[in-house]
Amino acid sequence: MKSKSHVSELFRQTVIYGLGIMLNKSVGFILIPLYTKYFPPEQIGLFTLVQSLSLFFGVVYMFGMETSFMKFFIDGKNEKERAEVYSSTLIFLLVIAAVLSSVIYFNSGSITELFRFSPEEESMFLVQILSIMMLIDTLYRFPLLLFRAKLESKTYALINLFTFFINIISNVVFIVILKYGVESIFYSYILSSGITLLAGLVLTKKYLTIKISTAKIKEMLGFGSKFIFIGFFVLFIDVSDRFFLKYYFDEFTVGVYSANYRLASVMSFLIASFKFSWTPYFLNLKTNPENKKIISSIFTNFILAGLSLFLLFSLFTELLVKIPFFGIEFLNFNYWDGLKIIPVILLAYFFSGAYSTLNAAPFFTDNTGAIFFITLSGVIVNVLFNFLLIPLLNITGAALATLFTYLIMFVIVYYYSQKIYRVDHDISRILKIGLITGVFFVTGYYFVNELNILTGWKILLNVILMGIFIFVLKVMNILDFNKLKVLWKN
Repeated sequence: MKSKSHVSELFRQTVIYGLGIMLNKSVGFILIPLYTKYFPPEQIGLFTLVQSLSLFFGVVYMFGMETSFMKFFIDGKNEKERAEVYSSTLIFLLVIAAVLSSVIYFNSGSITELFRFSPEEESMFLVQILSIMMLIDTLYRFPLLLFRAKLESKTYALINLFTFFINIISNVVFIVILKYGVESIFYSYILSSGITLLAGLVLTKKYLTIKISTAKIKEMLGFGSKFIFIGFFVLFIDVSDRFFLKYYFDEFTVGVYSANYRLASVMSFLIASFKFSWTPYFLNLKTNPENKKIISSIFTNFILAGLSLFLLFSLFTELLVKIPFFGIEFLNFNYWDGLKIIPVILLAYFFSGAYSTLNAAPFFTDNTGAIFFITLSGVIVNVLFNFLLIPLLNITGAALATLFTYLIMFVIVYYYSQKIYRVDHDISRILKIGLITGVFFVTGYYFVNELNILTGWKILLNVILMGIFIFVLKVMNILDFNKLKVLWKN
C-alpha cells in the first residue's frame, strides 16, 4: 500500500474521530458566551481549579489501563480473548473507582483546605460532585476505546454526537432555566457521560461477561503502570499553570486565563482528533515494511496542517470574539485582557501534537520507558518556567511556560526517535512551512490586527492574507491541490 493511501486513511479516521472529539470537548468552547455571561471570573476560576483536580484524579483512577486496554484488545487472538480483556477492565475499574470516589467525597473538606480554595463551602460541594463524576467518567471511556481499537470511527462519532446534544441542552437547562450555579457544568457532564456509558455497554454487549481474569489484569497493570506516571506528568504540564496562577494571584486571574485558554482549545480538538486516530493507527503499522515512509509523510502533513491552523486561528480569534451578536460578545469584555495568550497556547498545542507524532519510534522498538523520562523532563522544565515567568508576566508567563515545555519535549523526542528508529523526514519542506507561516503570522497579528481601522476591514485583510499564504504554499510546491482533492474524496 502506498504512503499516500495511508495518509488518506489516517485523514479519514482523524476527520471522523475529530467529529466525535470536537463535539464532546467543544461544549466548553461553544458555551463560553453562556459561562462568561452568567458566571464571574472568580467562579470560573474556582470551577477550573476543581475541574483540573479531576484530570489528576483520573490518572489514578485509570491505572494506565487506557493504553493497556488498547494494546491488549488489539493484540487479542480471538473474540473470546478480547471479551476477557474488555470485561476484566470494566469490572476492575468499577471497584477501584467506587473506592476512590468514596474517599474523595468524604474528604472534600480536607482537599479544599489543602488547595486553599475559596469560598470553602462552595468548593467542598464542587469536590463532592466531582467524586461522583469521576466514577462515571472512568467507565464511560472504555466502550469508546473499544470502537477506537476496532477502528470503528463512525460509531465513535455518532455516540459522541448524541452525548454532545445532551450536554449542551443540560447546560442550558441547569444554568438558564433552573438558575443553578457553576456546578451545572458538572451536572451536565455526569448526565451526558452516564447516558453515553449505557449506550456504549449496549453496543458492546457481545464483549461483556461477568468474569474477571486476575492474570490478565495483572499483566495489563504491568504494561500500563509506566503510563500512570506519564499521564500524570502530561496533565501536570497542561494544568499546573492554573495552580501557579492561583498561588501567585487569585481565582479571578485563573478565570480570565482559563476562559481564553478555552478559546485556543479549538486547536486542541483537532490535535486530540489526530492523537486519537494516530495511536491505534501506528500500532497497526508496526509490521508494515513501508512504515518509515508512512510516518515521514504523515509527520510532514501534520506540520503543514498544524501550522496552517495556527495561523488561521491566531489571525481571526481575537477579532471575532469581540464582535457582538444579538448584543452579546462571544467572550464577555471582563475576560478580554487574556486574549494575548491565544497565539502562544495555539503554538503549544501544535508542538504537543508534533511530539505525539514521533512517539511511534519508542513503541516500535519497545522503548516506551523513554517516554516516561522525556515527559518527566517536561515536568521539570514546566515547573522551572512557571516559577520564573508567572511572577513577571502573569498569565502570559503561564502560557509561555506551556509553550516552552512542549517545544523542548518535541526537540528531545525528535532526537531520541531518530537515534533508535531513524526516519528520513523532509526537513527542507518542513523548514519552508515554518518560515512562511512565521512571516504571515507577524504580518497579520502584529501589523494588520493593530491597524486603527474597523474590525471588518481587519478581517477582510486577514482573509486576503490567508489566500496569499495558500498561494505561496502552492507556488513553492508545498501544497498540492490535486492531492487535497483525492484526500478529501477518500
